[in-house]
Amino acid sequence: MAATLRVGAVACPATVNAVEDNFAAAAVWAARAAGEKIDLLLFPELSLTGYATAGPPAAPLSAGHPACRRMGGLAAEFGLVLAAGLAWEEEGAKYLAHGLWLPDGAFHLYKKTHLGQRERNEYAAGDRLPVFPLPGVTVGIQLCLEQHFPEIAQTLVLKGAQIILCPHATPRLGPDERRESWHISLRARAYDNCVYVLAANQVGDNGQGTVYHGGALLVSPAGKVLAEDFSGKPAMITGEIDLDQVIDVRTTPQGMCRRFYALERRPDLYE
Repeated sequence: MAATLRVGAVACPATVNAVEDNFAAAAVWAARAAGEKIDLLLFPELSLTGYATAGPPAAPLSAGHPACRRMGGLAAEFGLVLAAGLAWEEEGAKYLAHGLWLPDGAFHLYKKTHLGQRERNEYAAGDRLPVFPLPGVTVGIQLCLEQHFPEIAQTLVLKGAQIILCPHATPRLGPDERRESWHISLRARAYDNCVYVLAANQVGDNGQGTVYHGGALLVSPAGKVLAEDFSGKPAMITGEIDLDQVIDVRTTPQGMCRRFYALERRPDLYE
């Protein structure tokens, strides 16, 4: 991937435990993204398995599941990175996770580290905040409520993240309220850390009567909105990000007319 990267984010439905249907929908979006020359496409939290809000949680997947293998096939077929969410099982523990499938067959996985109260009853928490070096760009992930922890974003950026992906599965706010909320929190995460932020939320009924209201947003390292959709309907946003801007703003005192504040940290005061 070049210094300029085309990214996309999809607000789409995800029916609980309808993995085949959810994958088929992802394939349609991936084909559309390829037609628009997108290099990286973000899907919402638990976009493959659905997010259960009533009854037992979605059945977890693992690396050998057919849907996981076929996601890798989609990435290879269309030549783009796919970032999709799934309930995940590993060594007897279940996680809320987000996978990255690369065109060359590589696969990365982030396990959600900060869980909501209900989530703690069903899932284990991850214990790492990794960044993932993809071809030409380094990616970090904050899953849903994790966007409200500034420490996570700063940790990812100090580890080298140039773009933070923020997949959501939250029905709590309507489209207008979701836009207002993200304009406050996600623009702050981007501005304070000199990093691109890309977010997507589920939309529609999850098959259990819970309705999600969508939302997709791309924010620049200056905190400016580059693309957004808060129509409350399935939608894909696209945008071009200039990774040289991230390097400039973090290394040049006058880069983009402001400082990279993380360089002024005093961790000795934060205990």
